[in-house]
Amino acid sequence: RDSSAHAHTMSAEDPKELQAKLAAKADEVRKLKESLGGQANEVQSAVNQLLELKKMLAPLAEASRAIKGAQTEEERIKAENIAKAEADKLAARQKKKDAKAAKGLGGGGGGGSPSTKGAAAPATGAAAAKGGPSTGVAAPKVNNKDYVVRANTASPPVLTFIAAKLAQLTVHFQVQTEPGVVLYLPNGTGVILGDAAAARHIARLAPPSRGIYGAPLPTGEPGPASASAAYTPSPAAVAAARSQSSVDEWLDGRADALRAGDMRSLAALNRHLAMRTYMAWHEPSLADAAVFVALAGNAAWEGVKGTASAAKSLPHLARWHSSVAALPAFAQGAEKYLGSKKETGSFDIDLPGAEKGKVVMRFAPEPSGFLHIGHAKAALMGDYFAKHYEGSLILRFDDTNPSNEKEEYEDAIVADVKRLGLKPVRVTHTSDYFAELLKAQTEMIKCGDAYVDASPAEVQQKLRFDRKPSPARDQPVAENLRLWEEMQKATEEGQKCCVRAKMDPASTNGTLRDPTTYRVNLTPHHFSGSKYKVYPTYDFACPWVDAHEGITHALRDRQYFERDAQYHRMAELQGVRAVPIWSFSRLNFKQCLLSKRKLGWFVAQGRVDGWDDPRMPTIQGILRRGLDVEGLSTFILMQGASQNNNLMEWDKIWSENRKVIDPKSVRYTAITGAKAVPFKLAGEGVPSAPEARSILAHKKNPELGNKVKWYSATAVLEQEDALLMAEGEEVTLMDWGNAIVDKIVKDDAGNVTAIEGRLNLQGDVKKTKKKLSWAAEGADNVNVHLVDIDHLITKDALEEDDKLVDGAPCINAYTREAHEAIGEPGLRLIKKGQTIQVERRGFYICDSPYVRPQDPIVMLFVPDGKNMFGYRKPQA
Repeated sequence: RDSSAHAHTMSAEDPKELQAKLAAKADEVRKLKESLGGQANEVQSAVNQLLELKKMLAPLAEASRAIKGAQTEEERIKAENIAKAEADKLAARQKKKDAKAAKGLGGGGGGGSPSTKGAAAPATGAAAAKGGPSTGVAAPKVNNKDYVVRANTASPPVLTFIAAKLAQLTVHFQVQTEPGVVLYLPNGTGVILGDAAAARHIARLAPPSRGIYGAPLPTGEPGPASASAAYTPSPAAVAAARSQSSVDEWLDGRADALRAGDMRSLAALNRHLAMRTYMAWHEPSLADAAVFVALAGNAAWEGVKGTASAAKSLPHLARWHSSVAALPAFAQGAEKYLGSKKETGSFDIDLPGAEKGKVVMRFAPEPSGFLHIGHAKAALMGDYFAKHYEGSLILRFDDTNPSNEKEEYEDAIVADVKRLGLKPVRVTHTSDYFAELLKAQTEMIKCGDAYVDASPAEVQQKLRFDRKPSPARDQPVAENLRLWEEMQKATEEGQKCCVRAKMDPASTNGTLRDPTTYRVNLTPHHFSGSKYKVYPTYDFACPWVDAHEGITHALRDRQYFERDAQYHRMAELQGVRAVPIWSFSRLNFKQCLLSKRKLGWFVAQGRVDGWDDPRMPTIQGILRRGLDVEGLSTFILMQGASQNNNLMEWDKIWSENRKVIDPKSVRYTAITGAKAVPFKLAGEGVPSAPEARSILAHKKNPELGNKVKWYSATAVLEQEDALLMAEGEEVTLMDWGNAIVDKIVKDDAGNVTAIEGRLNLQGDVKKTKKKLSWAAEGADNVNVHLVDIDHLITKDALEEDDKLVDGAPCINAYTREAHEAIGEPGLRLIKKGQTIQVERRGFYICDSPYVRPQDPIVMLFVPDGKNMFGYRKPQA
């Protein structure tokens, strides 16, 4: 069954070897004829190859005989040249046949029997159907002694790449237009199709000790005494074979199943790794590569990867992934083919027909509330593509429902867009086109593409549910126009009606069951006042306005995926250009509410200070909490235009935020005021009176300049640090030097009340175990409140039966706690919204700057991806 594969990789060989193959092929033909299971096509294929081998043997055998019969050196060289020419001719003929065969495979055809998945030769049948490429192209122009891989960007050769790096084998990677992965063997000896097959081939070439294909089989393994004797392999051989079989198992589909796996599959993988360093052996193998690549497409894993939650619930998987991701072969493969970036990601999305300078994007919020973090993704993505294609971004207010919209919301949205750094070329409103939209609706009614339905709302709802048409669907156009006029006048009869587009009442897609396009609303519009009594729905207005504003590409939340068909159908009925839509997943975070109604409950109940409260997920709230716009943008860029819906931990976004704020955050000291301890110092270097010195504001970033640090004979320490100190111990006072503890005084409760010691500036700071933050007593220190904040709800996501009422278990009773602290004098200089680092405590953002001594500076803790609280989870 493997004879066809061998024929593809055959080159010029020694006549004796060809003769042996000829004999083996003849024996195979004989057995196939005798076998009851032999199929006619298999027998014929083997016979054809037998004849081919005979033809191949003839010229080489003749050349060999000529060499042996040569009497002179000149004749010998001539005979060798003839033999080489024959061999080259044979290789060229074989290469031609390979290309022809591979071309047939690329189309899913080809003769011969199907080879198993991952075989080291061109496959046919099922393997070809999986995307085997056409290799009927010119051979790559590189050193013919090297391996060459050609692949399409849609099917990256990531397994082959990792295998080549692990094997330290020279392989050239090139891009081709044909689909699939092709590995060209050296010297034109053949090709191998498929990423897994190519990776297997390379792994087998590597020194066995590297374990790329699992544990190596033990050398010197005693075989059976005779051909008929029983054979019992050693335990080492069995273990090695099991390891290699495990590699095959992961390559042959087990890893692929992980791509669509949920948390249960991740838990199973975590258990598999509980007692293992790597997947199949104690060295990284192709099994690790296969799982690593599969996890890159697993939404559940991407949602928790690198978070504290993963480290806690999936410790073995998190440890393994961190380990292999740090290996150069895996890191380079991920960056080259899996979109992994060191700083920012990119959108794995192409805009069809996009041309530089001609792309027009739009961000179209409804002015019915404050923007939240979910809106930020849509806004920043639109802005990204507009900039990427040197196009433009339009800010459009979808103000078609006067019952929910307010001018204050619009003003807030404009401010939020500015905060996000967006610069739309113009601001428009759907209400700018109300007159034109009325005409468009009238034309649809006249053309019979829409009708006016006077049925009660509950009747319309039931008919939609039952997939039945409305009785009004077939009423005369004249009647529809009459009722349409009544609607525009808001008469008693008109107020009972709505306009519906004729689509498909029986459709499985509920959005196509004759959607509403216009309805009566007597609430004055915040711009047009009472001029209009009827207003278009978003579903009707959006396609029309998109087309007339020249929008080239529309990004849309994936939750509206079913409405894409409606969007295009509506554009067709309106007779306008349908704009291409690209869906992306919304940002869903654990313990986070994005519902305006539910967030409004917390505002109304006084559980937060307003829509800009740092506990709120609004743009104003999260920026006030300390999320930097650059950090938010970086996180969203890394998410890209993914359509995977997953509930993410907050850790990842805060981790990205830390990378942004860390380099620009000045370091300050603030000591917890409760039970603070004076540390009286003596010795050389102790100032007689408090004095100010200039030191670096950020030791790792001198560009931030210097700050003033105060020093005195008494350093104020935190109680928790003082409790850990011992008499005779040498400690380090940060930004000063070492000190030796001579005496510790405690009260009856065990609290430290005072410490005495000596400054030892000659001491080695590298040898001390305790590095202590401190404040200078006698300096003009300031009162600071260091605030910890928690989520508003206790559950990852609210369910339908979770009610927002006082005392409900889903509502977090304690979401804010302030800790009084003594801050160094320099904290007077920080401004509202400025982020700093309180040494040994974490990052904080200034919520209320210094005004007067009796009013504390209020600093909010900024999570950093590892810690959600500076002190502790808020308590009563």
